[in-house]
Amino acid sequence: MTETTTRVVNINIAAAPELAHLTMLGKERAEALVSYRNEHGSFKSWEDLHAVPGFSDIIIDDLKNSGATLGGIAEEGEQIHD
Repeated sequence: MTETTTRVVNINIAAAPELAHLTMLGKERAEALVSYRNEHGSFKSWEDLHAVPGFSDIIIDDLKNSGATLGGIAEEGEQIHD
């Protein structure tokens, strides 16, 4: 049996190139996320991402399921590596 490891990416500290590799994000959305974060501060909840241009419920759900975290307390089934 092969075990796969998913790398957890903290969207509140990751740089745009690292974020761009997450599912459905890409370069433009990653840069928009970092720009918004730099201007407004850290994201406190997943719902805060709706304020970033180009972020829909589908993209936010994919982020939650693709190794992204807000940092702090892990959601069910999520591991945090700082």
